[in-house]
Amino acid sequence: MVVSPWSRAVVAVGLAIVGLGVLAAPTLGQQDRDVRKTTTGGSTPPPPPSPAKVGTVDMTAVFKGYGKVKVSGEEFRTAVMAKKNELMQVMTQMQTEQEVLAKLTPNSVDFKKHEDKITQLKADSEAKREQAEREFALKEAEMLATLYKEIQAMVARVAKHRGMTYVLRVSNDPVTGSDPNSAMRAIERTVVYAGDDASDITKDVVMYLNYEYEKAGGAPAKPAAAAASTATRPRGN
Repeated sequence: MVVSPWSRAVVAVGLAIVGLGVLAAPTLGQQDRDVRKTTTGGSTPPPPPSPAKVGTVDMTAVFKGYGKVKVSGEEFRTAVMAKKNELMQVMTQMQTEQEVLAKLTPNSVDFKKHEDKITQLKADSEAKREQAEREFALKEAEMLATLYKEIQAMVARVAKHRGMTYVLRVSNDPVTGSDPNSAMRAIERTVVYAGDDASDITKDVVMYLNYEYEKAGGAPAKPAAAAASTATRPRGN
């Protein structure tokens, strides 16, 4: 039987691998024994992790108490009303054209001119309304995102200042029969019970947010929040 050069090469490589395995076996076995010796020896076990310290915050109360939220909301509503008044002016022009049109002879030159004017005003009004809706939806999303990030950053600062590992969102909104949705909102809460008032950082977060906001030149918040100016501030991130 003739063995081809390729067959001899395969056999040679196979034998070489077997040889390496034979040589490596004692070494690997020795390493395994060394590992077992190290792990089972008299070494000191690692210390257990520190227990987590959990805090809570009522985000709804924070949004209600943060002065910048109120100011931003008022600015947003003012801009919406300004745009609404602008659209109402177009509607007034349309109404005026409709009154003129009612006095003209149908299919006359003037009738056709005012009819075309009404059509143009209607198209412009619809286009401006749709554009305003898109712009205000984007502006509202940006505003809420900015406020949330500011609140989230302050929650982190207060939590670190008080040595907290986690902060859970809670809600103190009452469940009432006059508001059928209040029960559904309560059912969906992640935290059902939080009895330790000392772990709630809602008031601290509101206080420091208003302090930082007023210091930056924002409109003054509620008088109760002014005490932040004499309080010990939390460390920054």
